[in-house]
Amino acid sequence: MTDKPLTRLEDNLPDSKLWNSFLDELYKCEDSPRWFLTPWLYIECLMYRQIVSALHQSKLLSIFDPFAGGKKASWKNSEDAIHSVLGFLNKQTCSPPADIENVKSLVRQFLELSLWGNKCDLSISSGQDNSQTSNPLKQIGQLDEFLLVDDYECLWSQLLQLREKHGGCNSVRIDIILDNAGFELLSDLCLAEVLLTVGMASQIMFHIKSYPWFVSDTTEDDVKYCLSKLQQSDMMLERCQGNAWAARVNEGSFVFRKDEYWTLPHDYAAMREKCPKLYTLLSDSDLLIFKGDLNYRKLLGDREWPCEATFDEALLAFNPAPMLSLRTLKAELCVGLEIGMMEKLTKQDKEWMVSGKYAVIQFTDTVLPLHLPSKADSSGDSRQKVAIQSTVTVIE
Repeated sequence: MTDKPLTRLEDNLPDSKLWNSFLDELYKCEDSPRWFLTPWLYIECLMYRQIVSALHQSKLLSIFDPFAGGKKASWKNSEDAIHSVLGFLNKQTCSPPADIENVKSLVRQFLELSLWGNKCDLSISSGQDNSQTSNPLKQIGQLDEFLLVDDYECLWSQLLQLREKHGGCNSVRIDIILDNAGFELLSDLCLAEVLLTVGMASQIMFHIKSYPWFVSDTTEDDVKYCLSKLQQSDMMLERCQGNAWAARVNEGSFVFRKDEYWTLPHDYAAMREKCPKLYTLLSDSDLLIFKGDLNYRKLLGDREWPCEATFDEALLAFNPAPMLSLRTLKAELCVGLEIGMMEKLTKQDKEWMVSGKYAVIQFTDTVLPLHLPSKADSSGDSRQKVAIQSTVTVIE
C-alpha cells in the first residue's frame, strides 16, 4: 500500500531461485523496482507468490491453502448446477450420437459450457462467492451474442483430423491448461469426457497449479476434492460419475500434471527458452486448450495490443501445437476483433473488457518447428535445471 521496493523471496521452495533471479533482472533494468510501477502481470503473480512464501515459512501453515474455504463454498453453492450438468452428460455419453453433425453440436455444447464456466472466478469477485447457481444448460446457445470471436468452425476441422487419426489406432492427446476449481473444473472434466467418448482423443492431460494461485486456480488438492465430493455424494448420478473419472485417472486416459512454470512471472512466449522441457511436452500434444483470463494474458504477454491484431501475431511465436483459447474477458486486453468493434462495444458498455460478460473462442493451427535455444541444452546452469523439473500428478 506504500509502494515499497520489491524484495527477494526468503523461502526454500524449488522455484525461489528462479523468482529471485527474475527480481535481480528487474533491478538491473530499474534502480529500484516498486509495487506500483513494475508491470502488472509480474506484480500480480509476485503478490500470490509472496503469500505462498509467507505460509511456507510457518511451521503450522506450510501447506495451508488460504483460499480453500472460498473454493469449497463455491462448490457447495453450485451443487444444483453440477447435478444438472452431470445428468446431461450422462444422457449424452451413454448413447453418443453417430451422425457427425450431431457430434459437432454435442462438442459445441460442452465447449460453451466450459467457456462460460470460466465466469466462476473468485479472484475477480475478491474472494466472494461467485458460484454457478443458475441452470448452466439454459445458457448454452443463449450467450452466443456475447461471443466476440468464434473460431469453432476452424477448431472443428482440427477435431475431425484428430478423430480420423484416433480411428486409425493412433494415440491422440489433448491438453487442457486449467483455470478455476469448482464448477469450472467440473465443466472442463465434462468437456474432456465428451472428447474421449466421441473419439476425438485417447488421453486428456490436465495442467494444474503447484500452489494456491489467483484465489480459485486449480491445484492437486482441488482435483482430489472434486472427485471425492462426487464419489461421496448422496446422489447416485454424482457417485457414478466420480467413480468413472477416478477410473480414468487410474487407467491413464485422464492425466493431471503440475509444473513450476505455470506459477512463474514469465509469459508463455518465454517458455521455449526458460522451460524447454515443458515446451517440448506441449509440442507433443495434438491440441492445447488454454482456459481463462490469466492464461490469455500470458499468451499475449499482457501487452497493450490493438484489438484488431491477430491472435497469431499476439502469441509472439508461441506455437508449440494447435491451440484454442476459451476465455471470458476480465482484463483490459483482447485481440482478433473486427475493425470498429472495440469502439462499438465501448459505447455500449465501458466495462466490456473486465466484466466477464463477453467471451472469445480463439483458435490457431499454426505450429512452429521445435528448435530449442542451444543454451537450453546446457547443464551448467543450476537455475535452468530447476526450471525444467516437473511432476506428473496421479490422483489416487
